[in-house]
Amino acid sequence: MKAIKIVALAMVVTVVSFIGCQKDEDAVNPNVEVSSAERPYNALMYKDMIGMLEHYDKTRKPVLENALGFEDTRINHYSIETLENYIKYVKQLSKEKGIEFTGINFVSVAYPKNTGHGVPNYQNIMLMPTTNINAKNIAFDPVQSSKEEVVTMKEMFAHYGYNWVYDSKEDYEGRKVVSKRLQENFMKRRSTEDLESSSSNYGHLSPSME
Repeated sequence: MKAIKIVALAMVVTVVSFIGCQKDEDAVNPNVEVSSAERPYNALMYKDMIGMLEHYDKTRKPVLENALGFEDTRINHYSIETLENYIKYVKQLSKEKGIEFTGINFVSVAYPKNTGHGVPNYQNIMLMPTTNINAKNIAFDPVQSSKEEVVTMKEMFAHYGYNWVYDSKEDYEGRKVVSKRLQENFMKRRSTEDLESSSSNYGHLSPSME
C-alpha cells in the first residue's frame, strides 16, 4: 500500500474539475483479465522516487506549512473506474466533434474559503483535456467546443475574467499584463451564467483535514 501511495504522490508532485461528485472508494476487481502491457517509458526506479520525495520535503513542504499553518495536500487519489470513465467521456465528446484528444493536464488548484465541496484552503488537482493546436498540447473544452470551432480553456477562463497563462511562453512572460476586457469580465463574474465544463476534480485528498 505504501508503494502505491508513493507512486500516486510522485505523479501529483511532478505536474503543475470531474463533472460529477463520484466517490472514489471503488476497488479494482482482481478477477477481471487485462491484456498484457510493456513497462511504460516513464515508470520510475525507487531511488528516483525517493530523491523527488525528499527534495519536496526539503524545498516545498516547510514553505507551505509556514504559509498555511498546516500540511497541505500531498496525495490526490482517483479510483481506476473514475479515471477510466472520465477519459471515456472526454474521448466520446472529442470524437463526436472531430477534435483530437491528446492527453490530460493535471493542474494545481486550491479550494476557496467559500467552497461548496472539499476542504477550504486545501490544495487539490484539476484535470483538463488537451488537444493539438499549432503542434502544442493546449487545454480545451470539448463540452463548449463544436465541430466548427475548438474552444480552449484559456478562452473559457477569460469569459469569467481569469487570465490563464500556461499555454505558451509568450502568455506566461506577459502574465502581468491584464486586458481591459479581462478586467471587465472579472467585475461581472457574479452575474455571468455558469456553464458546464469538461474538467474534472473531486479526488480523495491526503492528509485529510475533514
